Amino acid sequence: MAKSKKSEPTETELIAWAIPRIAQGHYAVNDDSDSRELWVTERQPDLEEMEGQLLYKRPEAVKEEILRLREDCNFESVQNVLVLLFGNKLGNLLAQQFADAPVQYEFVIALAYSQEKRLVKDVQRLMTKGRERISTASHAAIESKALPEALSVATVAHYSQEVANLFPRLIHRAETLRVLAAQNMAPPSVQNYLEEASKCYLYGRFIACLIVCRSAIEFALRERLTAFGKESELVKMKYAREDSLKNIILVCRPIFPRTFKPTLDDADQVRREASNAVHNMEPSAETCKQMFIKTRGILSELYDLMPDKV
Repeated sequence: MAKSKKSEPTETELIAWAIPRIAQGHYAVNDDSDSRELWVTERQPDLEEMEGQLLYKRPEAVKEEILRLREDCNFESVQNVLVLLFGNKLGNLLAQQFADAPVQYEFVIALAYSQEKRLVKDVQRLMTKGRERISTASHAAIESKALPEALSVATVAHYSQEVANLFPRLIHRAETLRVLAAQNMAPPSVQNYLEEASKCYLYGRFIACLIVCRSAIEFALRERLTAFGKESELVKMKYAREDSLKNIILVCRPIFPRTFKPTLDDADQVRREASNAVHNMEPSAETCKQMFIKTRGILSELYDLMPDKV
């Protein structure tokens, strides 16, 4: 049976694949006066390269054990190396894989190399994610003792992988959006909030998206009421300290056409979901997505309304 031809990667898949590899240094650049060329590779390290990584800047005791392992690869020498590299608990646990089987030096080095890479990645994740949240004293201590260049490497490695994982979903969401046309041009305040909500949606920041959607609707309703000569209603509400979005929607109901009722119902639903997100509990990603879609529809319909129709 003939092998099926491997399909070519899409542009989105290729970019997502390349981003973390560039961050990890798996690339070459030809930079001359006329152009710049970039090659990105996925070559796996050979035995010599893995050995070099494990020996680099190690204490002499570790170097000696690795050299002894090369000369006499048995369970005891494997255990000694892994304990020195990863401590008693993890080192012994890793060594048990070689307790009842023939030991091959190449396999031990590959295991040690990959385990170290995983540990480095875990530390990088802790160091970078710790900056995004309220963290612990132990995380702060790790950061304070780390070399600046190590922090920089950790930051690049973590966020390049995060961007790579996000990129296909970002493109997929962007491709589902369509131009939002309306008869009237929305003012900068509404445009800016809708653009911010769109960016939050595309990047998967759904909670922030929902909250900004609420603000976009409020700015739009205020502006529409003013455009239709109802600014006095807003002024009264402001002086009475009752100019919440909930009350603005109530004011709009008798003013806007009866056919606009479902749109105002949607606006009130976005308001309630955003309020729950702020005060009660984290909403689901699907809820946030649906509220974003509703917000786009609400704003489109609002700016299709003409003053002479109100």
